[in-house]
Amino acid sequence: MNVFTSAYAPVYRNLVFPFYEGVLRRRSIYGRYRRLSEASALGIGELREMQRRKLNDLLVYCNEHVPFYRELFALHGVDPRGVFDVEALRAKEISTSKPIVRSAGESLLSREFVKEDLHNSATSGSTGTPVLFYMSRDNWCLRMATKYRSEDWIGKPLGTPATLIWGHKPGRTQQAVFKNSLYWAFQNYQFLSAFDIGEESLVAAVASIRRHGSRFIESYVTVVYLMAKAIAKYGLEPPKLDGIVVGAERLYDFQKEEIERSFRCPVFNRYGATEFSNVASECEKREGLHVNMDNLWVEVVDGDDRPVTGVVGDIVITDLENRAMPLIRYKIGDRGVMTDAACSCGRSFPMLREVIGRISETLKTGDGQEIHDMYFLWKLSRAPGLVRFRVTQDSLTHIRVEIEHDGSVDREATTRWIREALSDLERYRISHTLEYVDSIPLTGAGKMRFFVSELAGETGAPGQKTR
Repeated sequence: MNVFTSAYAPVYRNLVFPFYEGVLRRRSIYGRYRRLSEASALGIGELREMQRRKLNDLLVYCNEHVPFYRELFALHGVDPRGVFDVEALRAKEISTSKPIVRSAGESLLSREFVKEDLHNSATSGSTGTPVLFYMSRDNWCLRMATKYRSEDWIGKPLGTPATLIWGHKPGRTQQAVFKNSLYWAFQNYQFLSAFDIGEESLVAAVASIRRHGSRFIESYVTVVYLMAKAIAKYGLEPPKLDGIVVGAERLYDFQKEEIERSFRCPVFNRYGATEFSNVASECEKREGLHVNMDNLWVEVVDGDDRPVTGVVGDIVITDLENRAMPLIRYKIGDRGVMTDAACSCGRSFPMLREVIGRISETLKTGDGQEIHDMYFLWKLSRAPGLVRFRVTQDSLTHIRVEIEHDGSVDREATTRWIREALSDLERYRISHTLEYVDSIPLTGAGKMRFFVSELAGETGAPGQKTR
């Protein structure tokens, strides 16, 4: 046990957090967190009525302030003033998707906001093509508050000592990385990079988590799964945890079993996305993933866009709160199963029984280490002139990087940017070749695998990642 992190937890929760967020930073996280916590006790009728009201408010707002939706509603004959349910939008074939977001450009932004003042995040998902999504500062605060509420549901109150194993933005200086670490330490978090997942690094991470006195780990599925295997292989003493929260990838039963066996604590699944942040998460009962229906309207539909329950369908999400860049009936590209079962925890929030996503692989190094494929999303998604990319590992010492270029900047500028972004692969003795191509073919399922391994015996191995 780390005496400092344990003692700091209640101080941060009761004094530091509300003072820092509400007084010093003048942000709405604390206030929104309290209101969201109160909503946890609402019945399903009250939540549905809240959802309907928020949807109507959103549609009316979009018709007045967002050019894309004004044109879309006019084209399909939608009067938003009378729409309180997504069923009416389905009937009019109203939906959005990543290709639509890309082609719509700034017409999807509200005219009430200045783009330069907005938060943004990039995603390429399974298409290999980065897209920027925008939100206001207040909406970002709501997303953080939603995360905190979901953690309350698993017995992880604010300030609980924890380790975050995640990615970081590319091109950061050592000073920026240090500043980021201080930011997380202020919240009683220890930050560890998810990119280097070789055994030596994983063993060192186990010891670091013990020293920090973490009660929880938040991580990509693959990283903590490989860490669990290292604990079992070397007979390591695991940290004394109350739980592990995983996300960004599909959690398989065999991974969950291995993690829980090695760490001797429960695993809690969370479904999130760059476009919406926390969509759904498990509570202490772990009977399904509660959808944050007071902020989002989540549907699971079949191939004919009809809602389905108990079977796999396409996940469609409407963000009821993001006014800066509204996403209405957004086809996110993931598939899942909606259940009508009630959770024994007593909360009325509906549940996803399962979330299914894409399959991908890991980059292998000559000394036996593995690097998470999310590394390439973080590193390349913001390259200037980039339309789409694919990285192929053809040997332990070489990768090929295929680039679709939009011509908005010189290729030389894009090349310099990418070479700099991938320069840290040199420490693994991995070189790279850049190739500009007219197009990158999709898979038979119509998707783009942004990372492919051609190393013999690797493809299809158990433990590969999904999203």
